[in-house]
Amino acid sequence: MVGNDRKNVILISDALASAEPKPDNWLNKDFLKVEKIKSASLVSTNATNSWSLTRQTENGSWTLADLKPGENFDTNKASATGSTLTSPSFADISINAKPEDTGLDKPQVVTVSTFDHFTYTFKVGKKTPEGNFYCNISVAGELPKERTPGKDEKPEDKTKLDKGFADKKQALADKLKLEQSLEKWTYQVPSWILEPLVKNRAELMVEKKEEPKADAAQTGADQGEPPAIPDGITPPPPPSLKKAATPKAPAIAKPEVKAETK
Repeated sequence: MVGNDRKNVILISDALASAEPKPDNWLNKDFLKVEKIKSASLVSTNATNSWSLTRQTENGSWTLADLKPGENFDTNKASATGSTLTSPSFADISINAKPEDTGLDKPQVVTVSTFDHFTYTFKVGKKTPEGNFYCNISVAGELPKERTPGKDEKPEDKTKLDKGFADKKQALADKLKLEQSLEKWTYQVPSWILEPLVKNRAELMVEKKEEPKADAAQTGADQGEPPAIPDGITPPPPPSLKKAATPKAPAIAKPEVKAETK
């Protein structure tokens, strides 16, 4: 139908199979792109699960702050922290969602900073029935004001370096403006993106290997214990621990010698 004309319709050959009344299919799902992560921290609703990670270079190893006695930090388990946000997306947007329904009234807070001086704050709530996390975001950035000349910088290189600095600064400013425009929504983010950032502190440690338990029957056999005897069967008496008496040799009769009478 067209407009208010409810009497006339147009017949078409297209079944409009892709015209689904689902607004999540209409969304531009370009999201944050967090690059060059320098540090990441979690403030959990349970303080014992909180943690803070830092590294000195973009490809360096992670260090866990406030390592406690008995903790054995696993750097491999922290490696996903630096990659999970490089190209994230979201599943849907929740409109007019109440904080108490999404868990965002008492969220877990993840803070990520980058070597480009951007700071991202994620407030992570409950999971949706589909397994996505409710999430709010905020972005802040400290753009460099001026370029610091190199130690042995040549005058003829100054113009080129100044232009490169200005171009990078403008790109960071555009990125900051775009990402800050995303702050007003409540997102539903797939769990595989945020789970590396909301794992408990204990999940960052090397797993303790349990000693294999020996089989009880085998242990008894190794220790010389008799095997179990089924019910209803009388066990044989144990062998005597006394040494058997050594049999004495039979007495040999000596011949009787009679004195001769002369």
